[in-house]
Amino acid sequence: MRLVLHLGAHGTDGGLIATWIARNREGFEQQGVAVPPPRLFLSSLSEALDKGRNLDPESREESLLRGLGASGQRRWMAVSAPGLLGPASGVFAPEGFYVRDVARRLHGLHSLFPRCAITLMLAVRRPSGIIPALLPDDPEDQAEALTSMDGEALPWARLVASMRRHLPGARVVIWQHEDFGRVWPRVLAELTGPGRGLPPVGLMDFAAADLSAEARLRVGRYLAANPPAGAGHLAQICEAFGRRYGRTTTTGAEALTPLPGWMRQHLQRLDGGQATEWADAAGQAGVFALT
Repeated sequence: MRLVLHLGAHGTDGGLIATWIARNREGFEQQGVAVPPPRLFLSSLSEALDKGRNLDPESREESLLRGLGASGQRRWMAVSAPGLLGPASGVFAPEGFYVRDVARRLHGLHSLFPRCAITLMLAVRRPSGIIPALLPDDPEDQAEALTSMDGEALPWARLVASMRRHLPGARVVIWQHEDFGRVWPRVLAELTGPGRGLPPVGLMDFAAADLSAEARLRVGRYLAANPPAGAGHLAQICEAFGRRYGRTTTTGAEALTPLPGWMRQHLQRLDGGQATEWADAAGQAGVFALT
């Protein structure tokens, strides 16, 4: 059984992947891919850890998978659930970035699925993008959250190392959120499995996510007369129209505008260490980076 878990991170795709999976649920299930709703998946895990703590691990796993729809010919399960790493409010905590309760949650996955081949998928985003997206509204809480991050970068590599340590047999797939507009076909293919065509419903949401209004209008007209051959072809077409007619991607500087000056400077300093942090994360054994 292959279990593929998209862990987010919080503040990256905004639920786009989970929505795409839900819109194509019937097609996935016909292809032998179980795609339980994220809330059902999370609640089933909590119940299994609670009520099934004294059961034989393999029997508990079998019962859990069957309850999630993985039975018969469905030997692949894909779930997009950032909540597996905890709530968004716990990302920036006094304990550090993605520290609160993360080890326990990863260990729980390891104990619940002893025989599954697990893949963990994670988007890495630069500090000036992810931090404003997740900071609390209260200025005092914002200051407290930021002062708890006193390093030279967000410790993405430490989070990836924690995944490798607590799930040593898992395959870890990462990409940079800023590259998502170019790597999304490979991200979705990792989720759904090799040899399966990507269900077409909702693919345009990925391909045109950062196109300007003019680029969207023009590419829509072009595609109406020239249907793409597949997801990769669609991505190439939208990339070309984006280069020609513009994009709407928010830069780090724009994202920082509403924040106080000292906060902007703090995040810009953290941004400076992002390249090294990404290299350290991508270079770990068992980690596959989509670039």
